[in-house]
Amino acid sequence: MKKSIYVLILLVFSLIVFSACNENPDDEVDIMYKSVDKQHVFIMDTLDLALDDSPESLHIDSIISGLIDAELVSTGYLRYDLDKNTNPDIAFEIIDLKPYNDDFPESFYSLAIRAHSYTVEFLDNSTYQYADALDANEQIGSDGNWTTQTIVLGTFQNAGNFNGQGDKFLAFRIVDGSIYKYGWIKVNCSEHNDTLKVIDYAFNKIHASSILAGQMN
Repeated sequence: MKKSIYVLILLVFSLIVFSACNENPDDEVDIMYKSVDKQHVFIMDTLDLALDDSPESLHIDSIISGLIDAELVSTGYLRYDLDKNTNPDIAFEIIDLKPYNDDFPESFYSLAIRAHSYTVEFLDNSTYQYADALDANEQIGSDGNWTTQTIVLGTFQNAGNFNGQGDKFLAFRIVDGSIYKYGWIKVNCSEHNDTLKVIDYAFNKIHASSILAGQMN
């Protein structure tokens, strides 16, 4: 009798261990969440721009005044360290796509918002560098086309998926060797691409495990 009980206990324990080892990694969740609530603005009127002392405006003014040599006028890279290891993972940029030829413009109307990668890949199922604009609760995982290329959120030709669409989620995955940590950034791009709001972001710290857009825990 005791032997039978021992065998039964051993069998149950083995089943528990087997189930744990074969658990779907997509079901594992350890979310790192961060509220950002930061707004970046490319002031379109150059008279107003000259009076503004934000980092974005100072960078633009430095290009216009010749202190920074650049063919295109932009805010410069707006960097974010997502995993808090002191190194940037992603950078946003608001840029005027009309070449600047030392002519002081009255205003900027050819704006675009882009995202650049340091350590991440972006979800781009268009395959033309127009990142997917996800809604809340859409799953972010290995499926889809992932790229390290610079991607467009919005352009003055309305070719992007984010501008004028309200709060949307940009899917990313942090590359850690041969494995990935999947996450999202909630952003809001204005209709004319002069304003980018970075609202918050999160990623699943469990390697190769998915996350839902907007998931915080």
